[in-house]
Amino acid sequence: MYQNYQRVLQTKDAHVLRRTSKSSLINYSRYLADFVRFPTIGRKEIVGLVTGRESFAALDAALERGKGAIIVCMHFGNWDIGAGAAAARGYPLAVVAETFSDPRLDHMVLESRERLGMNVIKMERAGPSMLRVLKQNGLLALLIDRPVPGQGVRVMFFGEEVEVPAGPARLALRSGAAVVPTAFARIKPDGIAVETLTDFSVCCEPTGDEDEDVRRITQAIMTAHEGFIRRYPEQWYMFRELWPRDGAVVRTGCL
Repeated sequence: MYQNYQRVLQTKDAHVLRRTSKSSLINYSRYLADFVRFPTIGRKEIVGLVTGRESFAALDAALERGKGAIIVCMHFGNWDIGAGAAAARGYPLAVVAETFSDPRLDHMVLESRERLGMNVIKMERAGPSMLRVLKQNGLLALLIDRPVPGQGVRVMFFGEEVEVPAGPARLALRSGAAVVPTAFARIKPDGIAVETLTDFSVCCEPTGDEDEDVRRITQAIMTAHEGFIRRYPEQWYMFRELWPRDGAVVRTGCL
């Protein structure tokens, strides 16, 4: 975690790194507490907890093309309440999620997200289902800050090369869907409300060079998220080294 924040904050000051890391752990704990409370929150209330009228208006404009939109998030802020607000507003929303090894935890997470109106697609059988969502002009939410050594695309992130999933870019090129880097930043430490952060400037027009198009689109996504994280570094929950050293073992595990 310290290694990640050294790059994000461009410092080796132990006090700064410790303080930011501690704040990130606290914010993630708040996210987990909110997640447990989700079943008790009504749809109307959840809409009021998520600001971002301009972002939703821009999303409506993007959907007028009829090809859906890929909402690319990170483990940041409270992405589930943002997704729940989108579903409560009437957007057909599907989220891709990992299957947890503990069946009870997996069931709890799945049920909580479905109660918020999300269609949950399991990562191990996501392929055709994701394209189907976009063909129906729906929203597909994906997390991109999950290291995939040897399986993704290499781009620059906070001045260092990192390998991240190429899936969002490949889906956009195949479907024609819009790509929208998105984050939901907690407004107050003691509240559940979030601010919607979006970037609608990602260009997904193919050039004929698919590999370069995938790299270019993914770079645009990561650059947008770099801006979100610079604003709220303590709301990024990356508890494993995103830039692993040679021989390091990369593990996943966040909700």
